[in-house]
Amino acid sequence: MEPIEIIVIIISVLIVGGVTANAIYRKIKHLPIEECSACSYKNGNSLIKEYHKKYKKDS
Repeated sequence: MEPIEIIVIIISVLIVGGVTANAIYRKIKHLPIEECSACSYKNGNSLIKEYHKKYKKDS
């Protein structure tokens, strides 16, 4: 094997390992991995509170 092939393999492994480690870290810390419509809400209750503010009960 040529030295350039070894360097390319090492760099590829580091990049894939970094992406995998980042995904695992985000899963452990409960951070969003991808952008989604509900990601703007930091906790699940804020969506419910916003709904109740908008549609108040008539009781």
